[in-house]
Amino acid sequence: MKGGNYLTLEAIRQLARASFTTPLPITVLFTPDEEVGTPSTRGHHRGRSRAQQIRAGPRTGAAGQWRRHRPFTRSPRFNLEATGKPSHAGITLSSGRSAIREMARQIIAIDGMTSEDCTFSVGIVHGGQWVNCVATTCTGEALSMAKRQADLDRGVERMLALSGTANDVTFKVTRGVTRPVWEPDPGTMALYEKARGVAKQMGIELPHASAGGGSDGNFTGAMGIPTLDGLGVRGADAHTLNEHIEVDSLAERGRLMAGLLATLE
Repeated sequence: MKGGNYLTLEAIRQLARASFTTPLPITVLFTPDEEVGTPSTRGHHRGRSRAQQIRAGPRTGAAGQWRRHRPFTRSPRFNLEATGKPSHAGITLSSGRSAIREMARQIIAIDGMTSEDCTFSVGIVHGGQWVNCVATTCTGEALSMAKRQADLDRGVERMLALSGTANDVTFKVTRGVTRPVWEPDPGTMALYEKARGVAKQMGIELPHASAGGGSDGNFTGAMGIPTLDGLGVRGADAHTLNEHIEVDSLAERGRLMAGLLATLE
């Protein structure tokens, strides 16, 4: 993300140094909380715009990728909460009802709902307070993604249907932040063809693809504003300690950004 921010500013600097006037005015929005649903700047995405470019890194060099919607916590997130009954883990184990055990059971059920149309994963779990006490509470966060709104809606229904009480343990699922599904449209594909043409002049192939995840492009794309995602630096291992950029892509992607800004009208 930081690489995309740098390239954006550098592309504008280079155009300014060349005294080049772009056909359209340029507005750059830096979002500090995109990963949690962009609560601080979401309203700014609703302004009038002819085209949007998202500087997130591409997936294997792809651009113009309409990212999949993420239902909870991030695009779509679900907040999970299990509430059990405490007891002494050594003396009266059988009288307790473990919230951690119920959460573990539900995690297996959630993972089992994944299909080609809609995916589910639990990424955060917190439970218990003392090792010698049957856990009273356990909380977690889950994520769901789908390419089509109808599939996502069905996924949301299945997640919410997990709420209930059994064996004196209550399990509750609530919705978190939700981004709209961003599906391809003629305007976005026309913008992609423009970017592809600029890249071709540079001797670069610019394929497009659908990729899992969500971004602020979900907001603008769902509003019908032509939007390209994945125009940042190339790299690999996103969201891991080994996340990195390919240094050779800095100049290439910077030229691509400057070329797009110089030709969009």
